[in-house]
Amino acid sequence: MSIIRSIATIEGHARTLTLTLAMLIAAFATSPARAQGPSDNSCVAPERAAHRPNPLQPTSDVLKHGQDLFKRDCEQCHGKAGHGDGPQSFSLEKHPADLASERVQTQPDGAFYWKMTEGRGVMPKATLSDKDKWSVILYVRTLAAAH
Repeated sequence: MSIIRSIATIEGHARTLTLTLAMLIAAFATSPARAQGPSDNSCVAPERAAHRPNPLQPTSDVLKHGQDLFKRDCEQCHGKAGHGDGPQSFSLEKHPADLASERVQTQPDGAFYWKMTEGRGVMPKATLSDKDKWSVILYVRTLAAAH
């Protein structure tokens, strides 16, 4: 009789284990879709960061400084006009953003600042000073006119 009870106990544990595993598989199978966010896999800045104002004005000196930094640090991937077609872009798994596009240009300066500061994937964290980042952002705004 103890053998029958042992078998029944093992069968009960097996059913519980099977049910638990099924629930875990279902939970993990749906988690990545929720965690990824937008379907285009775009990088979205937190609301608070996105609304951070740019303290600089787009003077000719600031724009020239931003352009120089863009050429030095960004052009290899984003291209001369910011279209994501720089010489290094073709070797990357994910194509760099078209910085002149409406989708990018409609984002607030604070979102650009956050993305430059945080980096993502193959986009490195910018090691520029705050003033330099804001200068690059103001220069990137000029790329829309050439689009």
